[in-house]
Amino acid sequence: MFRRAVLGAALMCLMGGPAFAQGETEGDNACTQQLTLVEEKVHDKIESNALSEADAEKVNLMLDEADALCTEGKFDEASATLAGISKIVGN
Repeated sequence: MFRRAVLGAALMCLMGGPAFAQGETEGDNACTQQLTLVEEKVHDKIESNALSEADAEKVNLMLDEADALCTEGKFDEASATLAGISKIVGN
């Protein structure tokens, strides 16, 4: 139960961050949209207990990395990270 609360809080923090970004470029918008879609898939998998604790932790670290890459304007690298996350969660 505690793990779900922590992971849920972490996802909410990640999802809220891109919403406050200012001066986004078109590529950044696409990156944050893709990030949000993957975060929603991950959240659904975590809520349904479809991910092991190790996979959930790994995916959350990868989401942090993808968020940072989007923020830095490294859209191709962020997309590759998000594709890796999608493979782990099975979507």
